[in-house]
Amino acid sequence: MASNSRYIVGIDIGGTFTDVIALDVETGHALSAKTPTTPGRFVAGVTNSIKTLGVPLHEVGQIIHGSTTCTNALIERKHAKTGFIGTKGFSDEFDIQRMIRRWGKTSWSAIYDLHQKKPAPFVRRHLRRELDERVAYPGVVVKELDLDEVRCKAKELIEAGASSLAVCLLWSTVNSSHERRVKALIDSEFKNVYVSISCEVAPVVREYERMVTTAVNASLMPVMTDYLATVKEELNSMGFRGSLLLMQSHGGVADPEVLKERPILTLRGGPVAGVVATNNLGKTLGTKRLISCDIGGTSCDTAIILDHAIPLTDETEVDYYPVKIPTADIHCIGAGGGSIAYVDAGGALRVGPESAGASPGPACYGSGTQPTLTDANLVLGRLSADEFCGGQIKLDTDAARSSLEALSRRLGCNVTTAAEGIVRVAVANMAESIRLQTIDQGHDPREFSLVGFGGGGPLHASLLAEASSIPEVIIPLQPGVFSTVGMVVAELGYRSQTGCLQPLASVDPIKLERSFREMEAAGAAMLRTSSTKRGDVRFSRSAAMRYTLQEWEIQVGIDVGRIDHHGLEKIKAAFHAAHRARYAFAREDKPVEFVTLYVDSSLPTPPLRHEPPVQGDGDPAGSQKGTRAVYIDERMGFVDVSIYDRVRLEADDVINGPCIIEELTSTTFVQKGWQVTVDPMGNLIVRSLESER
Repeated sequence: MASNSRYIVGIDIGGTFTDVIALDVETGHALSAKTPTTPGRFVAGVTNSIKTLGVPLHEVGQIIHGSTTCTNALIERKHAKTGFIGTKGFSDEFDIQRMIRRWGKTSWSAIYDLHQKKPAPFVRRHLRRELDERVAYPGVVVKELDLDEVRCKAKELIEAGASSLAVCLLWSTVNSSHERRVKALIDSEFKNVYVSISCEVAPVVREYERMVTTAVNASLMPVMTDYLATVKEELNSMGFRGSLLLMQSHGGVADPEVLKERPILTLRGGPVAGVVATNNLGKTLGTKRLISCDIGGTSCDTAIILDHAIPLTDETEVDYYPVKIPTADIHCIGAGGGSIAYVDAGGALRVGPESAGASPGPACYGSGTQPTLTDANLVLGRLSADEFCGGQIKLDTDAARSSLEALSRRLGCNVTTAAEGIVRVAVANMAESIRLQTIDQGHDPREFSLVGFGGGGPLHASLLAEASSIPEVIIPLQPGVFSTVGMVVAELGYRSQTGCLQPLASVDPIKLERSFREMEAAGAAMLRTSSTKRGDVRFSRSAAMRYTLQEWEIQVGIDVGRIDHHGLEKIKAAFHAAHRARYAFAREDKPVEFVTLYVDSSLPTPPLRHEPPVQGDGDPAGSQKGTRAVYIDERMGFVDVSIYDRVRLEADDVINGPCIIEELTSTTFVQKGWQVTVDPMGNLIVRSLESER
């Protein structure tokens, strides 16, 4: 970042709104804005949001962007036509896939459907070619690669219309020489063709997942290249001369030049930013057990944070295709402000997963007609028709009520009862997602604090906490654009991985140490191409391990210094401990094996500076800006409650619920039986009075 640069800008494109924040690195002052997302024109969304801030781009040193371009391209099938080159006899794995039964979108019984169809193969048979080569485990070449055959097969695929080629050969995880020679030949002889090889994208065991991941990456390379070129051109025309960085699925940021080769790493780059921001807040507050809860216009994304560590998984899924990339472990359900309410065939009220999105949006926006969660909250008085988004968007209460009337008739109740039912059903769906991440995983939700953010997070946080038995809620500063804070504080990071399917008892510690050091060197080189900083690269080692003959592995941190025979014993003990913590037992008499090795490389970012609120005397009367009739519950009905301006709240102010706190990017609803305290940083700490007795 240039020395005369004043601002760092974070941009998060959501399903309904595009959020942007500009942080003054000298004063800690933050400017934020929300603009409607422009579906199909995401570059316009980026530039529009920057223009709304009014920040001179020549004073911006960095723009960090959470892009959904690749995810949308996959879901909408707007990726490049991709050909596949594999080992003879193995390309039909695209058709065979895995025998995994899935929950249906509308019928829970689909999991028991004997005729359930698998997803269509990601690469169709006419775009697949096989090479008569063979590498056997543990890397022995059984049959040499024929480069003339490679040349012929590649030419056939290109003539068939493929603009990207994916190469995945058997056991390239332990001997990648054949794959690299294939890539070198195609790069040298076929211009303007994108090539992705599995040893660079997903050097892991499990052939089908590796094949799909490589093919998905290849299909996205032209998409990402074109998108980045357009974004850079637009920003440069507006006077931007700083650096552009993109969020990755595991929570780090990277230079676009790196991600052009591995665009697949950005697939979950949007939702993860909120988890990064929550983790950063937890470190600042000294709170080790947090539940990140981002409720936007389309979805509710939740994640569990333990001991200031973002939970990672080595696989995600996009449109039913498995993708083996490091990804923050986030549960996403279709429950957001734009989620559509309806009555199902059995007469039950449902909310989501279908969303009204940015267009047409909720009925109260003026274009939509179907009832949504936002319409319900407006009818209940929990949202202001005049102060939504700081008054930038005027809501139509009559349109919201009108959208609910048909629904209420089907339910046999009045509009208010239907609106309350919509909120309760949506909160129950969110609570179930949290239950799956806490109780089902052996965590007691009573030991956690819920961090509510996004446009709808603060509005539902206390309701969700009560439904989930969580005693404390934290509403951070700028909650409506809190995910963009995660982009600003995210570390420049890269995760290296390599396959290592080998029993621990037969591992050569010298070779294992060498593998880790090679990944550390690769990670450091990758980071230093993206940053002018030449020191302070931090490394973290881990490994996916399991008992021999066990199907699935668990990830174990490796912190033993230089690996020797004594270090291997420590690693084995750490695996037994991790297995016991996860499954409540360990088989210390059984042999253990490595599956995959990982190295996380990162360059830390400087800490954020915030403008603390003015110290108060505990009396929030000066921030009250009026009252409004708000529906509390079935017993109390509508009650006139106090409305507070968050900007005018002072440290140590205390407010008892029910109350509403409004600000530019979000609205906080605090129900009866909960109390709000403004902490010294300006966060709203909402606690259940019942839990404190």
